[in-house]
Amino acid sequence: MNGATLSLRAAMLCVLLLPALAPAAEPEKDKAPVILDLDIGTDIDDTFALALALASPELDLRGITTVSGDTKTRAIMCCRFLTAAGRRNVPVAIGAADKPLQELRGMQWQYAAHPAAIYNRTSKPVKESAVEFLYSQLKAEPGKLTIIAVGPLTNIAQLLTEHPDCKPWIKRLVIMGGAVRVGYNAKAPAEAEFNIKTDPKAAKVVFTSGVPLTVAPLDATTMLKLDAKMLERIFANRSLLNMQVESLFQLWDQKDAPIMFDPVAVTLAFDERFCKMEDLFLEVDDKGFTREGKGKPNARVATSIQKDEYLRWFVDRLATTMPKAPAPRKTGNLSSLIPRTGLPNRVHAFEDFETDHEKRWWMSGKAETANVPSDSTRACRGVLTQDFDDLQGDLATMYTAVIFNPVPGPPMGKNPRLSFRYWLKGTDTLRVQIYSLSKGYHRYLTVTKLPQEKWEWGTVDMTAARRPDGTGGPLSEEERIDDIQFYVEPTAELLVDDIVLYDAATPEQKRPYPNRVLYTGLFDTGAGPKDRSKHWPGEFEIAPKKGSFWNAAKSVENGKLEVPWIQLGLKGERPIGATTQLFFRYRLEGADTIKVVLVNRTRKESHVVELKALEKGEWAEVVADFSADAKVKPKKGDRVDEIQFLLPKGADLLIDDVLLYEPAP
Repeated sequence: MNGATLSLRAAMLCVLLLPALAPAAEPEKDKAPVILDLDIGTDIDDTFALALALASPELDLRGITTVSGDTKTRAIMCCRFLTAAGRRNVPVAIGAADKPLQELRGMQWQYAAHPAAIYNRTSKPVKESAVEFLYSQLKAEPGKLTIIAVGPLTNIAQLLTEHPDCKPWIKRLVIMGGAVRVGYNAKAPAEAEFNIKTDPKAAKVVFTSGVPLTVAPLDATTMLKLDAKMLERIFANRSLLNMQVESLFQLWDQKDAPIMFDPVAVTLAFDERFCKMEDLFLEVDDKGFTREGKGKPNARVATSIQKDEYLRWFVDRLATTMPKAPAPRKTGNLSSLIPRTGLPNRVHAFEDFETDHEKRWWMSGKAETANVPSDSTRACRGVLTQDFDDLQGDLATMYTAVIFNPVPGPPMGKNPRLSFRYWLKGTDTLRVQIYSLSKGYHRYLTVTKLPQEKWEWGTVDMTAARRPDGTGGPLSEEERIDDIQFYVEPTAELLVDDIVLYDAATPEQKRPYPNRVLYTGLFDTGAGPKDRSKHWPGEFEIAPKKGSFWNAAKSVENGKLEVPWIQLGLKGERPIGATTQLFFRYRLEGADTIKVVLVNRTRKESHVVELKALEKGEWAEVVADFSADAKVKPKKGDRVDEIQFLLPKGADLLIDDVLLYEPAP
């Protein structure tokens, strides 16, 4: 037996003996079971608090309850957040919705309006109310659960009032709320803090309940601002969890640095080392002030915090804890930009982001006013979102996207085209995607080698779009569509403006493509009285299947003027310029003249063009040129909110394909 063999055997013996010789390893500490009560969707610190609860191995998040205002939307936001972060098993319960009322801030409602939440790709809120959910969870594990409340205390007060027997079952209640010695300005005196003053009656119930309280007031939270470098470090870790936070942060859309009020309460549920803790007697008055009184302490209070140390720890935890998401799938179906030709045969839908008329249909993106084209005042900046295609799309990561939903979804012509302006940074590749209501699936095409960091026009042939696997066939005539979508990789920037979905000009069309589209009326959907007034406001009737394509708008009697007319409401004021024109198709009976009027009802201004010698009894088309033929010509800066078509007595009019536009030079 040589020395090498002896050494090997000795080593093996040592390995075999190690478990017996080494001291027994200490068992891993149990995670603290917690339920988080929050008002996500208003200020962004609730989102960071939720992320911290999910990223902290010390906590076992057993459920979420929502409070304040639109609690159902807040619950749906939580369900989508949890599902996307891989934690859809965490139940969410809808809390008190009647009071206190506070609105969602910025564009955060988009997060709940995503198809993932609408079409059952995420978990759903439980059927129990927040109070009943809390009660059942506490009853199942008395003395073990900690409730972390980072919004108004409405749910907690209702729980304690309706189920007083649960008080001894609550291990601890950790609250972000109140101000003991300082206010929102750390150098100013204490003031009424938002969560407490929003529902002081509920706060009184909680602070006098006898339940063990840990409180994170403004004294230990108001100084915790995340600067740009901190945010950049958190978001640089492209985990699915962090991308949900970044998406909501983008939609929150506030310029001020976010203050991490609520994460401190989450931290105190398992770690007090950053705070100075004092046992105090706290009481709440009718105006929501939290005062330090004389009496037996009822709360363990964080009266100060090691600001820099805490922020370093907090940023590091979110920046390093969660694994990164997969890289985006490589796109296919390469296509090329095409030139725009003449005046479109039909304009199916458009969005120039200049007004808030259709803002509820911005499904991804937020208003941008700094980086815009020279002749524009507002564009849309892409934000992080998941692919809307749940059948063949890449759902393993997120993308920066601008998505607009033209409601009601229009039917296509024979040659659908999509024109838009774009600005890119960080990529030269853009995926253009559209959803078919008729087919129930998405098609897309990809354009590459695009210029970056400057505004450019782009037009694509939507008949070239296909499903990711190449199937689905081309977008075809009379196929109704829905969302118009633009995607780039998640680290890139995307801005979009002047989206126009249209049917290409016919070969004989001599008029050039418009410089800008201002309004389009097709009347092809929303035929019912309720739908018609919602989607096509004005005074007229829908004439089903009697249009030049599908439906038409039919004249009605104007009782005041005692003449037939059609009035089209523009859903608010639209900007017009000195060269405004109105194209429309018509079928006229009983007359050969129409007065076309652009009206601003608020300013009582109007621009009138009288069209004469028109065709009768058959479909024809005409252009009213307000810059040439109106007695009072429009000028730059004018705005209108309705279009009127006035007829002689006894006449009857059908109109279709109405297009208000600024012609190209």
